[in-house]
Amino acid sequence: HNSDYPVSDNWPHLGAELIHYFEKSYSQPVIAIGHSLGGILSLMVAMHRPDLIKAIIMLDSPLLTPIQASGLKWAKRLKLTDTFMPTKRTEVRRTTWSSKEEAIKYFADKKLMRNFDPRCLEAYVDAGTKAIDGELHLRFNPKTEAKIWRTIPHNINPTEMLKIPGAVIAGKSSNVFARINGAHMKGRLGMKVKWLPGSHMFPFEYPEETATAIAHLLNEMLPRR
Repeated sequence: HNSDYPVSDNWPHLGAELIHYFEKSYSQPVIAIGHSLGGILSLMVAMHRPDLIKAIIMLDSPLLTPIQASGLKWAKRLKLTDTFMPTKRTEVRRTTWSSKEEAIKYFADKKLMRNFDPRCLEAYVDAGTKAIDGELHLRFNPKTEAKIWRTIPHNINPTEMLKIPGAVIAGKSSNVFARINGAHMKGRLGMKVKWLPGSHMFPFEYPEETATAIAHLLNEMLPRR
């Protein structure tokens, strides 16, 4: 939503925005943990500015194989992405509610979120809405979100292992992250790969298990001296 970093094909400006955020917000390398979009952007930073990141953990964020990347490239060129991405539904998402309870019920009824831990669903609504004139308004523009879906990078093609410790955690029932993506990230980037129960949204479905897995991976990648 920052006009200085607009959404464009392959997300170069969004990656630059995260680099700028790390530079201005921290005086030392960070541990970058991101889900989906956040994981891919963190990987982009790790590849281009490894000095800013101490370790990275991606949550259900797949690095596409060359065949997958080529397919996505042509799908974007032929404007076919709406056939297999939720862009149309995203664009017409409801954006206002009369109360927090109404917003929670709205999202709880969505297929993507129906298995959320109730605490995570409430936190999602708290963080994702703001009160204006007695109503709750969605903080994120659905059309911007749809544009992000339509411009998913097809050009991330690392030629060497990561220079920092890295891992990916994926949902066993994810429709976004496949076994081949885990094998590709392990072989191409040298990342650790771990699987947890749940869908693409597993961090919100199994928060304790996710937190425990993250802690264990960090202990493995960054052992205390």
